[in-house]
Amino acid sequence: MRVNTSRPRSSTALLCALALLTASFATGQQPQTPATSKTRIVLLGTGTPAPLPDRSGPATAIVVDDTAYLVDFGPGVVRRASAAFSDKDIKGLEPTKLRVAFVTHLHSDHTVGYPDFIFTPWTVGRRTPLEVYGPKGLKAMTGHLLEAYRVDIETRTNPDGNQRGFPEGHQVNAHEIGPGVIYKDANVTVTAFATKHAMESYGYRFDTADRSVVISGDTNPTQATIDACRGCDVLIHEALTPAWLTTRPDSFQQFAGKYHTTTAELAELARKAKPRLLILYHYASMSSEDLFDEMLARYAGHFVIGRDFDVY
Repeated sequence: MRVNTSRPRSSTALLCALALLTASFATGQQPQTPATSKTRIVLLGTGTPAPLPDRSGPATAIVVDDTAYLVDFGPGVVRRASAAFSDKDIKGLEPTKLRVAFVTHLHSDHTVGYPDFIFTPWTVGRRTPLEVYGPKGLKAMTGHLLEAYRVDIETRTNPDGNQRGFPEGHQVNAHEIGPGVIYKDANVTVTAFATKHAMESYGYRFDTADRSVVISGDTNPTQATIDACRGCDVLIHEALTPAWLTTRPDSFQQFAGKYHTTTAELAELARKAKPRLLILYHYASMSSEDLFDEMLARYAGHFVIGRDFDVY
């Protein structure tokens, strides 16, 4: 379990802290939600556009009882969900049950899994249309994807097609949103808030019977994120380390200064937002240890470095 503490004040304390940290990396354990909790956060993908084999594209599931709500669909999202269903017994992530999703923004690394999300569960039995919420442009993207797969759809729904008995399973109700409450059912209320990225983008707050969870998406630090959390149970936020940024071209460093969040900026934001747990995801750093050390030096609250398939 990667657990942060205040910076040690003595050599003995430092040795104890280092021993704890070494054990954390060795065991790979992460804090799990209490047995009584109905709401679980499953990190299906914590990656960036870089095609790292151990970090799939950005995708997060908020699972309430046996119902999953996805945020973003990076590459491999359905197979990641299927793995979490089979390996961790998270029933809401069985592929045919994936029906509701929220998109933070339309950059490719957050959306190239969209056709996977539409078609793969349908081919294995999903019978109802999807409900997908996101910024302007989502309807056009959805329409173009359905048209791109028109031959596939026609083949699967013709008199010989395997999906002819449930053609509605590939359909998508795409909802373009603005700030405010955008979705509500018996399990959850979802509130969108505007973030600051290179295009129209949103973060989301999920309120369930037992937890409040805020996820940032790609963004520069914003007051809206702080206001959405304000002591929330969990804040899931992106981060870049200064050491990693120095390896990038000047053009990207300038871009990141406007549209992403450094570890120093995240530490300041988290001190104001005061989440009970801060999860770093969609991060870029020289190593996870480098990222951990950066946050440990700057933030005294409880935080973890998210990894694919972690459950909180």
